[in-house]
Amino acid sequence: MSRWKRVVPAVLVLLLASMPLVYYQLGNLVYTQAAASSPDCSGHAARNSPDNFSVELWHEDVSVVTHEKNDTLSSQLEPLWFDSWENATIDVPDEPITLAAWVMEHNASDPWVIVVHGIRSCKANHEALIPAAWLHQAGFNVILFDMRDHGNSTVEDGLVSAGQREHRDVLAVWQWLQDTKGAEPEHIGAVGISMGAGAVTIAFEQEPALQSVFLESPYSSMGNVIEEELVFAGFPVFLKDAALFAGKVSSGDNLVKYEPIEAMNVVGNRSVFVTHSLEDVRINTYHGKSMCEAAQASVDANGTVDCWFASSAISHNDGDREGVLSHITLMLTQPDTYRDKLVDFFNNSIGQPNAVV
Repeated sequence: MSRWKRVVPAVLVLLLASMPLVYYQLGNLVYTQAAASSPDCSGHAARNSPDNFSVELWHEDVSVVTHEKNDTLSSQLEPLWFDSWENATIDVPDEPITLAAWVMEHNASDPWVIVVHGIRSCKANHEALIPAAWLHQAGFNVILFDMRDHGNSTVEDGLVSAGQREHRDVLAVWQWLQDTKGAEPEHIGAVGISMGAGAVTIAFEQEPALQSVFLESPYSSMGNVIEEELVFAGFPVFLKDAALFAGKVSSGDNLVKYEPIEAMNVVGNRSVFVTHSLEDVRINTYHGKSMCEAAQASVDANGTVDCWFASSAISHNDGDREGVLSHITLMLTQPDTYRDKLVDFFNNSIGQPNAVV
């Protein structure tokens, strides 16, 4: 009996001592899977270029379908293909990061729009190229770039930080346009798509001179997104804190240091547009609605906030993959409305271009 009295406390001590390590390992598993980047752009870069790009969709667990793929803009993309563009490289100040960019320029004196892609995506994804084409055809100068750890830009650590580091990429491109192209801050806007919207909104908060942002399928809180992803995957919610802890330890990233919703509290005399599919399950629509409401509460008489929420989910069969997609689909299912809202927003917020194709 005395032997058990010695063994049991020792086992308990060992279990207690190992709990922080187990906690970290579980959190690190969640963190590294959720934060993994895709330098090959999930196959988009190999298939798409500005002069020839197509739409490939992914599967989501969506029950509502509003369109079949062949009934959308997907089969009518050729008029949006670019005739010419230039490659550019942009260094991020004080960091060993070089960004790969495509520049579509009419005249340097016309307004500029920066287009920022989503997670595991890149500038070669149709989600970035379609709005870029509409804006360019309306006379805007456009620049698309790969965020760090994506596409042809520098691979820093193979992990994304939900805008915590990537917003510095946005600001580097914003500053490059001023230094290299002579663009004036009040005539530069940005389109942010999904995680790119997170990077753009954090940049919007950090740089008061960033005048105008168009946010497609944004998230309001990365903390909430992580929790929702855990529930969707069937994991216990308490692992959210473990994942955040692991991110701080393994990469130094605090994934919730800057939350996009905070940027919407400082709109003031600037301009914000928020759009989101009502069927979106990848990033729930409440994120976009929260962003819209916060922006409307903080804008003053000299600024503007516009929001557009509509039903959109596409049934598709891409080769051996079949499913339904609801994330970032409004540009495909309602292209004319999307284009007009996008172009009108920037015409009104950063100035109408002199050059029109």
